[in-house]
Amino acid sequence: MKDLTSFTLSVVQELEDRERFGTAHVYRSALRAFQRYWKTKHPQEEIRMKKVFVAATIQEFERHLQERMLKLNTLSTYLRMLRALYNRALAAGMANYVPGLFARVYTGTRTDVKRALPPADMGHALTISPSLQQELRETQIWFALLFLLRGMPFADLARLRKCDFRNGVISYRRQKTGRQVSVQVTAEAAELLRQCADHRTNSPYLLNILWDENRYSPLGSRNEYQHYQRVLRNFNRKLKLLASALGLSGKLSSYTARHTWATTAFHTKVAVGIISNALGHSSVKVTETYLKPFENEVLDKTNKKIIAYVKRCTTC
Repeated sequence: MKDLTSFTLSVVQELEDRERFGTAHVYRSALRAFQRYWKTKHPQEEIRMKKVFVAATIQEFERHLQERMLKLNTLSTYLRMLRALYNRALAAGMANYVPGLFARVYTGTRTDVKRALPPADMGHALTISPSLQQELRETQIWFALLFLLRGMPFADLARLRKCDFRNGVISYRRQKTGRQVSVQVTAEAAELLRQCADHRTNSPYLLNILWDENRYSPLGSRNEYQHYQRVLRNFNRKLKLLASALGLSGKLSSYTARHTWATTAFHTKVAVGIISNALGHSSVKVTETYLKPFENEVLDKTNKKIIAYVKRCTTC
């Protein structure tokens, strides 16, 4: 197996066998992006790995992605997936070691896009509006729970089981990292949980987000992942409508409540390590990615204060 397509598909199959469908999807997307590039340059050639993993090809692929006007984080994701494939191929003895192969292409994460709501908007979003249509009211309850349950990811909220909620505490294992997380449920959150609880005895879920009488699939299966993706897309669509209905200044997505919780904690001087543990992150570095834009804000304000102070001193 010396061609990139076969090798990548074998990695995808391995990931799907381990029920890591999200990661497998990203590998597939990266492969399609590279295949598109390769077709423009070598339409008749197989994608041999010895031709892929050379600095000139990697850099040319990056230029191809830039010409397609992709967002910087999307470009970086494709290159990081290609780097991951290179490391796997290297470990399997299917590629030669090339020092600094990805050193001249962008594999970072752009963090200047703000996803958090201002505190006033978040407070407004937590006040459940009785005038909303039932569908949007349910959406607002789900969104509020994401914040009230310590910035819980939607993937975890949707998959909470009835047995995860005991004695006022929700204990669950994060879908993304596998870390065990326990959250004390406040009275406000408990009331919202009650309002959107799934009372059907044949449903394992705590909330009425994923259960479908006609298409139940075991947690972790491909069908369950695909069903969740449909629910997620619908949730994000309704969040846009909710933002408009509530007159919020910022945009809403399934990530907004989590980012808002983290940045609010940061602004109220909570230690980064505590924020990291609260969010169930795999490391403090992940949390720092969330907080980087707001650290820059603090630095910019500090810079203005210093400049103003120096200017005042010159007039003394």
